[in-house]
Amino acid sequence: MGKKSNMGKKGENDIQHPTSNIQQDEYLQGWKRALADYENLKRDLDKIKEENRNHIRIDLAQQLLPIMDNFEQAVNHVPDLSAVDRSVRKNIETWLQGVTFIKQQFETTMSELGIEKIEVKGEFDPNLHEIAEEGEELKELSAGWKIGERVLRPAKIIINKEGIDKRGNR
Repeated sequence: MGKKSNMGKKGENDIQHPTSNIQQDEYLQGWKRALADYENLKRDLDKIKEENRNHIRIDLAQQLLPIMDNFEQAVNHVPDLSAVDRSVRKNIETWLQGVTFIKQQFETTMSELGIEKIEVKGEFDPNLHEIAEEGEELKELSAGWKIGERVLRPAKIIINKEGIDKRGNR
């Protein structure tokens, strides 16, 4: 005989099981939790990467500061060239310009890394400056450096003994 049609009849395939909706909701909630956990993990890893970059930048800066000090000393202590032969003097001056240029490149690179020189201005700041000795006027003996608000090394200064006490008070 002919085939029986299931149309219009409720068969087993047409019945929705109450557990299937509950199970679907559970799967959906599980996927949402997994996605949220993944997003949290990505955010945590980004934070850890940034902290690692900052630690590396600080470590690098600590290693570069003595080199920067040596450049500063070399540029600031140029000998008197007046008694030197003119051709030799010209060569030394050209060499000194090269050293000065390298120092400037070094300072630019440090600045690009977020390493900033601490400016010694008219007032003593105990958070940024270290008193090396007392004298007639405020003067920098060695540069201080910082990354953001973190002081890597305070500026060593000569302080006016009459104008400011060691706590920074006038």
